[in-house]
Amino acid sequence: MVGSIYLAIFVAAAPGPACAPELFRIGRSTNANEVVYTARTGADGALDPEDPIEADWHMLAEDGHREGLNFIERLMAYGFSVDPAESGKGFTVILEARKDRPVTLSLRAGCPAALVTIAGRTALLRRIFVQAESGGGLIPSVAWVDLEGTDPATGSSVKERVFPQ
Repeated sequence: MVGSIYLAIFVAAAPGPACAPELFRIGRSTNANEVVYTARTGADGALDPEDPIEADWHMLAEDGHREGLNFIERLMAYGFSVDPAESGKGFTVILEARKDRPVTLSLRAGCPAALVTIAGRTALLRRIFVQAESGGGLIPSVAWVDLEGTDPATGSSVKERVFPQ
């Protein structure tokens, strides 16, 4: 009897889900550095209504330090815009590099999640990989982009390769 009372107290006091702030990352063929997108939440675990997502470089080709995106990167490649979702729950995130694939940022089971369509299915976005080709100019061209995610219902991997039009 005493043991079951302690168990009931322990279960009632157990914290909510441990949520990782990382939503997804963008890597590219030019080096190991990646832009990591993380959710910003308040002390209550809710998404920050003013600034729910942020992005910064993880300099994995160097010592792993982090750097913010510069103006050009925010404007042309790795930046994003955020608007409240039409449903009133969460946000719609438009990535500069993939304007054709809106990302829905919301809470799932109390944790931040980024949902996007991959291969015709709704998936938790995990990674975007860009295969770049140097064309001799300042900005490399894109040969293809891999979108990788997880089916939220089954946990299975979902992938799609997209070619520029």
